[in-house]
Amino acid sequence: MITLRRCIVLGLALALAGCVGTPNVKGKPVPTAFFVFFEKDSATPDEEAAAVFDEAAAYLVQYDNTAVRIVGHVSKDENAAELDQQRASRAAEELAKRGAQPVRMQLLGMGSQENISSDPSVADPTVDRRVEILFSTM
Repeated sequence: MITLRRCIVLGLALALAGCVGTPNVKGKPVPTAFFVFFEKDSATPDEEAAAVFDEAAAYLVQYDNTAVRIVGHVSKDENAAELDQQRASRAAEELAKRGAQPVRMQLLGMGSQENISSDPSVADPTVDRRVEILFSTM
């Protein structure tokens, strides 16, 4: 069953994939973004995160001229003091455990500045409890 969160994320991923100038590595398109979600007030990834980390890390290991920006977000109903950065750090740790080089990772915490749920068509704050793993070429 496809959840509302998955539909929203799929829409975001498709929008990002359609961006002009998508990076290219050795003749293959670079995946634009992966998303990992978290429970409220937690820096522990949800049960679907392991597969996302596996795929993202495999790409980083295979293509050594690829960098990644890891952006942590929180929903407006969370205690957000440092949670965005904690989520980004946790994602970086998971990628490093799988062989990705930390030197190729940039971590950012955005707080609730880029909330998807602030769009009136999206009523689910769980989409804001996320980390975006964004790829680029070096």
